[in-house]
Amino acid sequence: MFRDLREKVSPTRRAVAWGLLVLLVAGAAYFVVRMGDGAHPSLLRSANLLFWALVAFLGVRAFSFLLLDPLLSQSKTATPGFARDLIVVVLYIFCAGAVLKDALGISIAQLLGTGAIAAAVVGLSLQETLGNLFSGISLHLDPTFQEGDWVEVTGNIRGGAGRDTFIGQVEAMTWRTVQLRTENGDTDIFPNRVIAQAVVTNLYVPSGLHRRTTKVVVEPHPELHIAIAKLTQALAGIPHFPHHPPEIVVNGIELGGASLEARFWTLGWRHSRAALYQVNRLLTTLLPREGYSLLGPMGPTTPHPPIPQPSAELMADLVAKLNLPTHWAEDLREHILLRRVAPGEGIIREGDPGHSIFAVVSGQLQVVKVREGEQPYTGLFWDVIATLGSGQWFGEASMLTGAPRNATVVAETACELIELPKRGFEASLKREPEIVERLVDIMESRHMDPDAAHTEDRKHLLRQVWQKQIRSWFGLG
Repeated sequence: MFRDLREKVSPTRRAVAWGLLVLLVAGAAYFVVRMGDGAHPSLLRSANLLFWALVAFLGVRAFSFLLLDPLLSQSKTATPGFARDLIVVVLYIFCAGAVLKDALGISIAQLLGTGAIAAAVVGLSLQETLGNLFSGISLHLDPTFQEGDWVEVTGNIRGGAGRDTFIGQVEAMTWRTVQLRTENGDTDIFPNRVIAQAVVTNLYVPSGLHRRTTKVVVEPHPELHIAIAKLTQALAGIPHFPHHPPEIVVNGIELGGASLEARFWTLGWRHSRAALYQVNRLLTTLLPREGYSLLGPMGPTTPHPPIPQPSAELMADLVAKLNLPTHWAEDLREHILLRRVAPGEGIIREGDPGHSIFAVVSGQLQVVKVREGEQPYTGLFWDVIATLGSGQWFGEASMLTGAPRNATVVAETACELIELPKRGFEASLKREPEIVERLVDIMESRHMDPDAAHTEDRKHLLRQVWQKQIRSWFGLG
């Protein structure tokens, strides 16, 4: 019985219907005018009024289609559609006054004067609607946010006691309401009056970096500074600019323990949410793994047991891959750290000093550089330069020469790594300084220089520079 005509009637049939309506109205007006003096005066006035009303309507539509819409479509205002509607309403009012004056001899001023009492009654009955209307006008004239922005609205939003906070993305701004879509995909519609009276924080504008924080409470520990250093390194896995690295600070004492606060900078609201989830996961993964108990209302958590030392077979394989003497395996073993890292955890960070070399036992890592992008949402993302897998090593340039890290390495999957710190090399290298040549071979095999293939002199010069850096870094004279 009931039909949805918007779906059943095609755009072509709608256009034909509008054309037939215009022809019928124009034909009726023309017919009445051609009747001349034989027609009743009121009929002639009605036909004249109808004719000029149709001309005014078509004129406003043509003006909007040919001039107004193309100009406002490139506007940088909050919502170009609202400005268009406002201009069209003014044009219709002006045309209505002109038609009434010409066809019926009635002035708009006379209508306003005689209808003052009626206007007051209508105004009181439509107080809520008019409040939303004028609040909408003020929101559009002062565009603090626009469609597509994520905003935080704080105030008496739902009409109850106290203040509420609501976060959503602006989907539409109309004469009466603002429509916000939540992260759960729900659409909430707020009257303009409520938005105008609330405190609105635009999470997208001004564009740029925004700092986010999260915290965790750990038991007091004499080596808390080590946990902070490891957490800071792990947070290098979050995409960030080199001049805005994540950091960990102790911001207070809570539940009898130390409250650690993670501070990091993000670009875009959606990216900050994703980064916050990753930070919370890393905090609650790394601290128990390193032997630090987390504190909560139910008491401390149980830390994980320490990771066992690498086997003799694993050490022999590592020494062979680094082209070091076989007897170094036992010398290095007491300094070796076997590490397990979680997906998204940073291993080394570009620009940091390097005192360790890493070998991949299992899993996969990525060498990355930060990129600012808008897809899948506005934020900072990693561009993958290279992928590291089982049997590969990295970080040798900084560990052997003391140079800053030249890239960031992030775990793509859960990985098991061998970390060999500088102090593990020092005693053996001072006992056998001739091994420096083998370390230079490692540097040369890993170095990529497009000019090195064209001249042997450049190769020889680079080897001399590396040998000098290694000797100076390890204090070999």
